[in-house]
Amino acid sequence: MHTTRFKPQSELNDEQASILAEALVDVALSSSAIRENNKYNTPWVIEWITQDALEIDNVISRILLQIAAYNLPIEDVEKDHITIENTPNINWLEKTYKDFPPFSIGPFFIYGKHYKKNLPEEQIALQINAATAFGSGEHETTKGCLQALLDLKGKGACPWNILDMGTGSGILAIAAWKLWKSPILAVDNDYESIIVAERHAKINGVALGKTSLLIECGDGFNAPLVEKQKPYELILANILAAPVIEMSSDLVRVLDDNGYTVLSGMLNEQSDLVASAYEGEGLKLIKRYDIGEWTTLIMQKS
Repeated sequence: MHTTRFKPQSELNDEQASILAEALVDVALSSSAIRENNKYNTPWVIEWITQDALEIDNVISRILLQIAAYNLPIEDVEKDHITIENTPNINWLEKTYKDFPPFSIGPFFIYGKHYKKNLPEEQIALQINAATAFGSGEHETTKGCLQALLDLKGKGACPWNILDMGTGSGILAIAAWKLWKSPILAVDNDYESIIVAERHAKINGVALGKTSLLIECGDGFNAPLVEKQKPYELILANILAAPVIEMSSDLVRVLDDNGYTVLSGMLNEQSDLVASAYEGEGLKLIKRYDIGEWTTLIMQKS
């Protein structure tokens, strides 16, 4: 197998990088768009794995066609922006195991389907597929949210109605159900995410339905069920800073008096802006968690 890498010389947003990664989709076994060293402010690296080595001129032609078709903000593509190299044979199961080993957050034991050992009886096991792009638990924002849930449980919070906005893989909704066994509405605007979340719920023994975990595809707080089932004593929103700020008034509107919200998906330097937006809506900051470059906030309606 062979790996082809392209390093764009222009800044792209997430959507543009994903579009660019589709330039070789018909010949690639896999494609990806990641930041160098997985840092949010580093350049993009677009990578394709193919069975046979590609001709560099053909790669450039395909990239240029993708740029033109989608009007991507890339001015030039030179040969020295592209590398093509042999890819050693890899035991992908072993690689997945190493990339996503099981780990614990408090009583939660989070593992992938490749984990074949006995599960610890004294912990709450959550099986999340490491291959999904919707959040498998290892990201700092998810870890912060799980810790926030555990701290709320520890201080005696017992929400009787929970909303998980932007549920992704469903890991936070499933974790919340395991902690409180309260009805949870999980919403996402991506139908593929709904499929993944429902699959994870079944794997983890969480029933699907109005009295347990209800997963719906909808347009955020405009989804009819969100309004129908309000108010919520706990709202989870692990998305990104900008949409979390934008939804502040809608979120607070359906949050019960004295209810809590766990907000994440923000960089450390964005956390004050997010907190200020919600303080402006009458919430107070209870606790913050800084893990690496990312922050999670617990706020309460007062």
